[in-house]
Amino acid sequence: MKKFLFITLLSFSFLLCGCLDSKPKCNDENVLLTLRQILDEQDEWAYVEYGLTKQSLKDLAIIFNGLDLRTALAMADTDISGLFVTKKTLKPIFDLRDFANEFALISFDNFITRSSGKETVCIATLEIEYPVMPEDMRKKYREDIFKGVLFDGGVVEKQISYSAQYTDDNEHIYVQLLSY
Repeated sequence: MKKFLFITLLSFSFLLCGCLDSKPKCNDENVLLTLRQILDEQDEWAYVEYGLTKQSLKDLAIIFNGLDLRTALAMADTDISGLFVTKKTLKPIFDLRDFANEFALISFDNFITRSSGKETVCIATLEIEYPVMPEDMRKKYREDIFKGVLFDGGVVEKQISYSAQYTDDNEHIYVQLLSY
């Protein structure tokens, strides 16, 4: 009887500890859904950059007069540089963005948790899986410049860090992307 009572109290204490945990876990489903939403909305060019080789990104910078992809395309919206005649000339680049954002599958793996106070600081592997680009779309891009898993299909892994914490009322989770 004493053994049963001890096991019952022990299991109750584990349950209670889990309920009073004031820090979200790095792999909590709500944390990951929020993180995915942040990645999708905050940076529409990340999946393009991750899917191209470093050399392809350098070649694009040369084409854009030394500007990186994001800066050149932001300037295309306002055309303050005089570099671009119309956004129509950049349509293939915007098509790349749309393809990457629509068809790349992302997942998270290899979580490392570092906690301080009520906040959980997380490091994880962001895995981006690209399908093989359809041949009719691939024909639009010069193969000597545009290379990478964005075209050939495959998986890219990047380390990201983020923080997560419950709001004071414990009803919502606040997630902040720190680096990616």
